[in-house]
Amino acid sequence: MKTILITSGTKGGTGKTTIAVNMAVILAYELRDKAQYPIVLIDLGLDSGTATMLMLGNIEEQMPYTLADYFMGKIPDPLSTFYVKTWQIDNDIFKLVFTASISQYPSQVKIDRYLLKGLLNAVEAIIPLYVIIDTPALGLSYDALVTLLEVSNNVILIAIPDHSSLKAVGNVVNLVHELKASNKLLKPILNMLNIKYPVDAVSGYPWTKLLRDIVGIEPHVIPYDELFSISRQALEIESLKLSFYESPALDSIFKYIDYLMEAVPPS
Repeated sequence: MKTILITSGTKGGTGKTTIAVNMAVILAYELRDKAQYPIVLIDLGLDSGTATMLMLGNIEEQMPYTLADYFMGKIPDPLSTFYVKTWQIDNDIFKLVFTASISQYPSQVKIDRYLLKGLLNAVEAIIPLYVIIDTPALGLSYDALVTLLEVSNNVILIAIPDHSSLKAVGNVVNLVHELKASNKLLKPILNMLNIKYPVDAVSGYPWTKLLRDIVGIEPHVIPYDELFSISRQALEIESLKLSFYESPALDSIFKYIDYLMEAVPPS
């Protein structure tokens, strides 16, 4: 299996989870004939439960266990926190395995590196082609982030046109260099770029150049798209409701997935 880490560092509000969820759903559909459960989505954002909300709809619904229970030591088996979502489009049925990741007391949950390794080892039993890990903006310890960088085959950095976002991404890049893992970096994503304002007013440089200078790789741009926010308000997964012909952002995500599957072939 190939493990893809998606992170924005310590910056929230970058649309990272939106990208992670839609990538996971699209890949699950594209690879539906290649494995029973081709994609596993691990959402470590225990403070928000956004992915869980999109998958299950009503987050108030009583779930037996979530990742919070595992990291708090309430259950020994992390597979108890996994759920399967099934969709049918025309005659095609495809499935996505995902973690229920929500806690009423997120400040009490610490993502321990040893339990994290146990979680990733357990995922191998599902035999997925890709494991997509969505990291939280806050609450991820240095040791946990190092562990994630060590066990991931590749890393996708998400930034928005914002200096604090670029700084947060830069901190992750510095850590990647410290671990001598620069070869794991895929094209970073500059998300929610308003194509009418591609240049930073402070520096006078394009936002794409600023991100490229930090990561060392030309970024992939996902433009701002109000259809995404409208779809999210309806608790819908954009890739299942929108057409890439009407949504520039979704079209750009599809193009990034084409690049991802070429750069990191499924196995």
